[in-house]
Amino acid sequence: MRLDVFEGPLDILLHLVREQKLDINDIPIAKITEQYLAYLDVMKALNLDVAGEFLVMAATLLHIKSKSLLPRHEEDEEEEDPEVMRQELSRRLIEYERFKEAAARLGDRPVLGRDVFVRDFLGEEIPGEEFVITELSMADLITAFKDALSRMPPGVAQEFFADRITIADAIAFLLDRLNEEGSIQFESLVANCPSRNEIVSFFLAILELVRLKTIRVFQANPLGLISIVPAVRESEHGRDTEPESADGE
Repeated sequence: MRLDVFEGPLDILLHLVREQKLDINDIPIAKITEQYLAYLDVMKALNLDVAGEFLVMAATLLHIKSKSLLPRHEEDEEEEDPEVMRQELSRRLIEYERFKEAAARLGDRPVLGRDVFVRDFLGEEIPGEEFVITELSMADLITAFKDALSRMPPGVAQEFFADRITIADAIAFLLDRLNEEGSIQFESLVANCPSRNEIVSFFLAILELVRLKTIRVFQANPLGLISIVPAVRESEHGRDTEPESADGE
């Protein structure tokens, strides 16, 4: 038997509801309670720790079940209605399911917008002549990357792991610089990197941003400096690769 890893009691209940194709808005308490308790028994049999929150949910389900089976009397009006308790449980499950689906969608997103969130680029004017240059290919970027590594002094090979910049950090740094300055020279960027690992992080960050069409990388001539600019700026000056429709929309 394969035992799924659940993040909490609501996770188990949601799994049982989906597996049995039950209506989450009308949970059959008796049936779901039996299945939930059986699942806890399996966890205990496999020597898995059953946290207190799982036991609290079990007690809650048993309480609702017992209340729904017992006849109600007028003097019991002050006690909570089991139907209200069942509806509250359904509401919690629906809310939990929404958060779980939202988390899954976030997990499917690329690093930009998931681990890194930045402001939109400012739209100040940039002279059009800055964009009369050739867009670089992947081979050109790799060549520039190899050249940057070859210029690193041999004495910087020893590094501490904790000091390494992550790709997410490099992306955030690049986007902030572009937001403030409008463009970045690749050579000046890597010249200030104290280690090979930092150069690698910036190179991978550039590749990710190019893939997401967030930035463009250009070179004025085959031996010229490499410029990094926001893609939105380029489109403002008529360099957008998406052709417009015939009606101008």
